[in-house]
Amino acid sequence: MKITGIEIETIHVTERVDWTFVHINTDKGIRGLGELNPSVRRADELGTLRQMAETLIGRDPRQIEKLHALFDPASLDRIGFRALSALDQAFWDILGKSLDAPVHALLGGACRDEIRLYANINRATRGDRSPEAFARNATAAVSDGFDAIKLAPFDGLARGIDKAEDAADGIACMQAVRQAIGPNVDLLIDCHSHFTAKGALAVAKALADLDLFWFEEPVPDEDIAGYLEVKAKSGLPIAGGESRMHRRGFWQACNDNILDIAMPDVTIVGGICELKKVAAMAEARGIRTAPHGPFGPVTTASSVHAMAAHPAFTILEYAWGEVPWRPTLTLPNEKISNGRITLPQTPGLGIELDEKIVAAHRIAIT
Repeated sequence: MKITGIEIETIHVTERVDWTFVHINTDKGIRGLGELNPSVRRADELGTLRQMAETLIGRDPRQIEKLHALFDPASLDRIGFRALSALDQAFWDILGKSLDAPVHALLGGACRDEIRLYANINRATRGDRSPEAFARNATAAVSDGFDAIKLAPFDGLARGIDKAEDAADGIACMQAVRQAIGPNVDLLIDCHSHFTAKGALAVAKALADLDLFWFEEPVPDEDIAGYLEVKAKSGLPIAGGESRMHRRGFWQACNDNILDIAMPDVTIVGGICELKKVAAMAEARGIRTAPHGPFGPVTTASSVHAMAAHPAFTILEYAWGEVPWRPTLTLPNEKISNGRITLPQTPGLGIELDEKIVAAHRIAIT
């Protein structure tokens, strides 16, 4: 089997987000599907993606490790890793289809029958970041069956916050959400690195009675000493690492033991291949894995397969409330019941894009 080319589709989602998907075509008629991370300029990503695809023409997409070795991780920048991540998802989809097996079976077999999700309600605010808006969306997500809710209430505030008083608006949002969802739903907070260690500890103290599931990215990635201090003194599980790339990017975090929960992103870390390796490396240090990925359904499906085959999985991110047509974008439709996705048993990733829905939301790309 040989790669003959790639096709790229971009669809408009909201004023903030577009989703871009890549198909890898082969001479055997099998197509692989992947999703491109949307966090950098699309024109830059697509240019790099096309350049990398040229290197792949004529090669066997099932030789995944061999294909990864074509791209030196030491020389790839963040755009290169995002392009490789999308291609890798498609490699695994092709491999599974060629062997008539779901991807999770090829990764060592399933450790569980379903994947627990948490509802990231951040994108559902539509610009209204008041405590009332967050509480309203959290209540709606719980009504949809989710038993874990996450928000990033400090977005829009300054960085380097050193005291809880300067984060009062975000603290009020967390308090409103906990009051709205009650004590039996897990509550997660994403700080997006807005604090110094001193400020993070002050905020953790202010939120102590909310029984938080985790405290995500309280300080910047490079502040190793800050992470260690917050981890030692906050009394909360510390999660992070969403922007780290490859095993190399997670090596220091694991070696320094700054995290309780690693959050590699399948669209950033290097795809399914690297996600599984990072998760195994973290597990060897006693660190559990909860992949980042508040993006489209292919990102979710890729993470589902990788984490189905990982014993030390915790919970998976889901972008709740972004657009009502999301479940219909794939065939079969994305189905979530009681905040869980049942493990697919069909070959590859187990989904295809619905061309009618794609056509209704397609935007031109260059």
